[in-house]
Amino acid sequence: MENLAPPLSCVLEILSATANGESIRTGFLSYLSHFNDEFSILGRKFLFAWDKDQNWQKLIQDEKSSYRRILLELVAAGLSGMSIQNQLKEVQIEIERGMDLEIKRHIDLLPLKMMVPLLLFQFPAFLILLFGPILSQFFKEIAK
Repeated sequence: MENLAPPLSCVLEILSATANGESIRTGFLSYLSHFNDEFSILGRKFLFAWDKDQNWQKLIQDEKSSYRRILLELVAAGLSGMSIQNQLKEVQIEIERGMDLEIKRHIDLLPLKMMVPLLLFQFPAFLILLFGPILSQFFKEIAK
């Protein structure tokens, strides 16, 4: 489940850092240094914009995932000095729920996806086995 939800990995890194008495920035930097996925690239851009006092809100607005937007807004609030421990725990719970729903949706579609090879390969082979001898006998009778 490590790469299933990069925001969850980020939340866990930040929560771990704050539990050890480190700052939110340290936890966020720890996540950015350990992971190299799409969200960590966005996180690096966000942190760069934050450090340069640029428009980091525009960067967040362009993100499609609501979990990522909320997490980056929480990190911004944490970087500005607000306490975000409880909100991070709530976001962690929501991300886990979202992951469970996504896994359930994929599992629900799996039987339909498995029917495709069955219909394309096994069913025609079964028809050949079933009608092959009958057709062979039929053609032998016609040839006589």
